[in-house]
Amino acid sequence: MLSEQLTRHKSNIFGLLSGALLPFAFAPYDYPIIAVLSLLLFLLILRQLAPMKAAVAGYAFGLGYFGHGVYWVYFSIHHFGHAPLWLAVIIMLGMVAILALYMGLLAYLLNRFFLDDSVTRYLLAFPSLWLGLEALRGVLFTGFPWLSLGYSQIDTWLSGWAPIVGVLGVSWVTALTAGSLASALNCSKFSAKISVVIFAVLFWLAGWGLTTVSWVEPAGKTINVALLQGNVPQEIKWLRSFQRINNNIYKKMTKQQSDVDLIVWPETSIPAFYHGVKDSLIAELRQQAVERKADIIVGLPVMRDGTHGYFNGLHSVQYPDSFYLKRHLVPLGEYMPLKPLSTFILDFLKIPLSDFSAGGDNQPLLKGAGYPFASSICYEDVFQQSSIDGLPEAAYLINVSNDTWFGDTIAPYQHLQMARMRALESGRYLLRATNTGLTAIVDSLGQIIKQAPMFKRFSLKGYIIPLKGETPFVKGGWWCIFVFAAVMVLVSFMMRNKRVK
Repeated sequence: MLSEQLTRHKSNIFGLLSGALLPFAFAPYDYPIIAVLSLLLFLLILRQLAPMKAAVAGYAFGLGYFGHGVYWVYFSIHHFGHAPLWLAVIIMLGMVAILALYMGLLAYLLNRFFLDDSVTRYLLAFPSLWLGLEALRGVLFTGFPWLSLGYSQIDTWLSGWAPIVGVLGVSWVTALTAGSLASALNCSKFSAKISVVIFAVLFWLAGWGLTTVSWVEPAGKTINVALLQGNVPQEIKWLRSFQRINNNIYKKMTKQQSDVDLIVWPETSIPAFYHGVKDSLIAELRQQAVERKADIIVGLPVMRDGTHGYFNGLHSVQYPDSFYLKRHLVPLGEYMPLKPLSTFILDFLKIPLSDFSAGGDNQPLLKGAGYPFASSICYEDVFQQSSIDGLPEAAYLINVSNDTWFGDTIAPYQHLQMARMRALESGRYLLRATNTGLTAIVDSLGQIIKQAPMFKRFSLKGYIIPLKGETPFVKGGWWCIFVFAAVMVLVSFMMRNKRVK
């Protein structure tokens, strides 16, 4: 009886396992070849399944993919949101169940309209549908582009494509590679097998060639920087009694820096509203900045005059009216979606300042060490479009984060990997200051120059080069990938076997 049940559901079981395999391609595991193998297994599982059965197998693949890849959501909600474990697990599973729908839809469309084992199915339809649904996942309902396939290839030859087509374009080439192998396995003629494999290899060779191309040039002399990682426990950070201790930690670390042009504090490193510390702590830091001839960038909540609500902000202390206000907020962490129906969750998620307002678009760039820079706060650096906001005017990028919410899980490593892609796409150095790690300095090729250890108070010192110029991705705009996805899906339908019903 058990063997019969396993045989009946083997496509779903293998779909689940192949999906669970995919996150091993990303940080911290860093086995990028697994991305191709996981998708290849997925395609082999879908072969000859009826559309609805394919949808179920695809959904199982999605459950494995996101269940392994974003399981850490429960940790954040339970340990820091103080929700009961059962509620945290339910919220996490609900999120995974929703994300898995994208994979179920992909499998259904692929087997509903492209069931025949043809070049169209594997070289056009599959990579294009993957790209289109991944792009949709990045924008629908505020978007959740976490673990887009292209991130897994940042240390391979395919990274050369990122400054041209962005992470979603790299996702397309990765899916194309898996599709080429699947097509080769299904071709009866040896010459056809060789042809489709060579087709994929050419994309990899082109990517290798593109890694040698320089799209930008120096805009000035090197900038000496210091990124402060205070390693302040989240459990006590927002306690009023701990506020002075917290501020003294960062003030002491700041005073210890010498021969630097720029000092960056992490996200909400000051656990108090700007107007409450403007005449005390901020004034003191401004005086230090003037005396040292070094800019100091801090993260703190901001309540603006004449506006409702409060914002997660970034502030350059030498410029009293210079703020960046976070635009992409974290659902359940920084704002409550579907209000007023969701407000009851606040009874469980006792997260300080858990109902921020979103900053506006087209905010003026902040300035540090004599150059304008593009800002992002925590979760914002996972959005592809954020990498080109403020460019080409910005000479470098700054991301401040508080990955304490992730604990000692795989999430901080995934987050840093995505931040590295932003540097590569934009052709700019990235300064990433976090509370507990992973604080890092990343060059314009997406490679880590220096990195602070996790869960340790640390001052990461190094340098960056201010850059000017535009990558093709910046010139074309991130939205071009949506046009490409739509065109490729349309072409796939035009070229599909008309006999498929």
